[in-house]
Amino acid sequence: MSIIFRIFAPLLHKNLLNWMCMSRLFVIKAICFVSLLFSASYSMGQVKNTPASKPKSHEVKVDSLLTKIDTLLIINNEMLEHLDINTSLKNRYKLYQTENIYTFLQLDTKTGRIEQVQWNLDSDKEGSIPINNDDLTYGFGYGSGSFELYPTKNMYQFILLDKTDGRKWHVQWGIGEGKRWIRRIY
Repeated sequence: MSIIFRIFAPLLHKNLLNWMCMSRLFVIKAICFVSLLFSASYSMGQVKNTPASKPKSHEVKVDSLLTKIDTLLIINNEMLEHLDINTSLKNRYKLYQTENIYTFLQLDTKTGRIEQVQWNLDSDKEGSIPINNDDLTYGFGYGSGSFELYPTKNMYQFILLDKTDGRKWHVQWGIGEGKRWIRRIY
C-alpha cells in the first residue's frame, strides 16, 4: 500500500491532508457503514444463495462496491498514519524566553506539558524541572500546536492556552520548588 500512497500523496493539496487528519470521526463512521453493509450482504448471501443458484447482479455490484470502499479505506488509513507522524513530530516543542537570561520554558504544544529549563556556563548548574507533567488533553489531543504560552507583565507568570477548546491555565516558574505551579483558570 505504500506504493499507492506514494502515487497519490503528491496529488493531494496540503489543506486536504489537514482536513483528512481532522476527520477521524468520518473515517470511523465510514468503517462502521462498510461493516454494516458487509454484514447485511453476507447475511443476504447466506439466506438466498444456495450451491445451485448464481449471485444476482445487484449482489455482484454490492461486492464490487465493497471492494472499492475497502481499497479506499486502506489508502486513507495509510495517509492518516503518515499525517499523524508528521503533525505530531513537527514543531511539537517550543522554547519561551523569560526575563531571566538563564531560564526558558519548554512547552510541549501537543500535550501542554511545561518544563523550566536552566542553562549556565557551568554545566553543573544546568537542567530542566517539570512545572506541569500532566497531559492536559487527557489523551484526546489534536496534534502539535494545540497549546501556546503567553507572557504576562509579571516576569514569573504566563498564561497557557489550549487553542482547540479555549481552556486556560495560570503558570508560574521559579527557582524554589514551591515557586513553580500551574492552576486552571475557570
